[in-house]
Amino acid sequence: MIFAEKLKTLRKQKNISQEQLAEIIHVSRQAITKWESGNGIPDIENLIAISSLFNESLDSLLSEEKSLISKHEFLYESRTEYDLDSPKKIDLKIGTAHEVIIEKTNDEKIQVIAASNKLSYLTQQVKVKIDEDKRRMDVIVKHSTDLSDIAALENLFVLVRIPVKFVADVELSGEFENLKVRDIIFDDIEFDGKAKNVFVTNATGHLELNTNSNLYVEVNAVHGKIDLNHFHAVSKLKFVEGQKYYLKNAGRFTRFVDANSKIIAGKREKDDPSEPVDLIVELNGWKAEVQII
Repeated sequence: MIFAEKLKTLRKQKNISQEQLAEIIHVSRQAITKWESGNGIPDIENLIAISSLFNESLDSLLSEEKSLISKHEFLYESRTEYDLDSPKKIDLKIGTAHEVIIEKTNDEKIQVIAASNKLSYLTQQVKVKIDEDKRRMDVIVKHSTDLSDIAALENLFVLVRIPVKFVADVELSGEFENLKVRDIIFDDIEFDGKAKNVFVTNATGHLELNTNSNLYVEVNAVHGKIDLNHFHAVSKLKFVEGQKYYLKNAGRFTRFVDANSKIIAGKREKDDPSEPVDLIVELNGWKAEVQII
C-alpha cells in the first residue's frame, strides 16, 4: 500500500476528517488532500507527527515509497558482487547517498547495489572498489566528478547485502538522508558521518552511531545495544510498541527526555538494568539531548 492509501486508511480508521487531521498536525486541509491523492509526501516533521498520531513507524508509512531497492523496481541499477570465504572486518565508505540499507543475504557473496530513478548514467557515475586481505575488506563507493553531492543525496540508493555466515564487524561512513539496518545479526556496526533518519528493524548486535548531526532514530524488534555517541546534537528516538529497552546516560551534559521534554535520565548512569530487556540504548558524548517520542 502506497503512502497516500495508507494515510487515508489510517485517518478513516480513527474517524478523523481531513480538516481535523490538518488541525492536529498544524497544516492546511489542502496539504492533506494533496498527500492522500498521491501528489506529494509530507516533510520529515509532518511524517513524524503522522507517525506518532497513528502509532505507525516511519518505515511502515514509507515502505512502498523509499525502499523499492529491495524489489528491484528502480530504472537504473549497478550491481557489484564479491565472494567471501571467512568473516572479515568490513569498511564501507559510501560517500553521499539518499538511502543506505544494510541487510543479510544467504548467498556467499557480498553484494553492493547502487540504484536510482533519475541518475541515467549511474553505471558511469557510481563505481564500487573492493580491496581485501586476510582480515579486512574495504568497500568504497566512488562518485565520478560529474555527479554532485546534491544529486547523490537526493537520488542515489545503495543496498549492501552481507553473507549471513560472514557478518562480523562493519565500519560505515558517509552522509545519508536515511540509514536502514534490517534483518541482520552482527557483532558490531559503527557509523561515522551524518544521517537524518536511522531505522533499525529486526536486528541483533551492537550499533554505534557517531555523529554531531540531529537524528531521528526508529527501533523495531532489536536486540543488543545501541550507542548514541552525540556531540552538540538534539535527536528523537522512537521505539515501536513492544520493544523492551533500558536507557543509559553515560555522557557529559547529556540527557534523555520524554515527549513532554521532561527529563527521564539526566545523570551519568553506569548501572546495568535490573530487569531483563531486549535493548540497551546508551547516550555518550557531549552536550546532547535525546527525546523519546
